[in-house]
Amino acid sequence: MGWKSSLIIIENKEDFTDESEILKALGKSEYEFDEELTLDECIYTNDKSINIGYYNGNIIISDDYQLTTNSLEIADKLKMTEEENRLVELFPTSEIVTVACHSAVNYHGYSVIENGIKKRLKIISSDEPRIEFGERIKEENEIYDKSYSKGNQNFWKDNDDPEKYFIEDQLMEDFTFGIAKRRLGVLLDHPEGDEIMEQVTFRKYKNPTQTSEVEESIKSNNKAKWIKYGIIILILIVWQILKRTAFKN
Repeated sequence: MGWKSSLIIIENKEDFTDESEILKALGKSEYEFDEELTLDECIYTNDKSINIGYYNGNIIISDDYQLTTNSLEIADKLKMTEEENRLVELFPTSEIVTVACHSAVNYHGYSVIENGIKKRLKIISSDEPRIEFGERIKEENEIYDKSYSKGNQNFWKDNDDPEKYFIEDQLMEDFTFGIAKRRLGVLLDHPEGDEIMEQVTFRKYKNPTQTSEVEESIKSNNKAKWIKYGIIILILIVWQILKRTAFKN
């Protein structure tokens, strides 16, 4: 299965449920409730929505790469983004785990904030070497301990074929969902994660202005499509007339 996902997982010590405040912290205060759905349906929506659910004492935000791009891919070392700082204001003593992955390039990245301080950040893909800051956490070490090093690279043996091996970016799911399990308690890509993926209710929030823009774009594309078809039909009609008149003579 191919994965494309980005999640912010917040330790919910006080059973916080004010989603308008969460949206405000994310810089999305204009977003409005759209519908209820499952994590399986909103883990990658590709519609610039914010999806919020609750599981195992955590707030889970599926952000459609709107925030994780800044906090992971183009992060300034362990410096926190504005959105992360605002989340810390809401949850000053909570652990905040952010994970993201994209199967097309084996990209995966994650960060850990503890007591208002970003302690760990790592990103890697098939196109880019590993970039990491801070001390590795327990869940990472459990994966790295199974590898062997050659030069500056880690390798993992293929249990099904001793002649083959994996490199770090190919363990995208192991790292992404292994780190997420730190808070969720389950692996999202295994049967143990079926409950959160398929049964937990998430609430989708969308920018109403963005929805209008998308609808207008669809209408515009449909109009252009019918104009194109009309021109083609007109050309065919003219061609048939020419065949019956000028070419016949």
